[in-house]
Amino acid sequence: MDQLITLRTLPVSALMNKDFQTIKGSATVAEALQIMKKTGESGIVVEPRNEDDCYGIITEKDILEKVIDPGEDIHRDPWNTPVFQIMSKPVISVNPSMRIKYALRLMKRTNIRRLSIMDNNKIIGILNMSDVLHAVEELPVHDDHIAL
Repeated sequence: MDQLITLRTLPVSALMNKDFQTIKGSATVAEALQIMKKTGESGIVVEPRNEDDCYGIITEKDILEKVIDPGEDIHRDPWNTPVFQIMSKPVISVNPSMRIKYALRLMKRTNIRRLSIMDNNKIIGILNMSDVLHAVEELPVHDDHIAL
């Protein structure tokens, strides 16, 4: 239990993924899907167009809900739909020193699965809920928790 408490109080920078994918907003949804397939990631950071713009993110959920099955009267195809039309924007971001437990609470309250970690107005990493779950899986097993 002590390891779990320690994990919860780590800064998000300890678990964030520094090797995340980016894409331009002018790229097509089909191009984003190819990157997701190649990397195994479920979301891609969308770069700002200029210094006055902000980051966005395109996720599998965005593609499913806004392109694949957007509704009865909406028709989009992934080969002709630019990422900027369906991305989530602005991204919810936190400081690298924010504690994991507060980041998880923020994700729950805002109904998102990933946070961007920003330093000096630049994304330096992504924290996904599955990153936290993988860290919990890596914690040592205690003998008193093993069922016989």
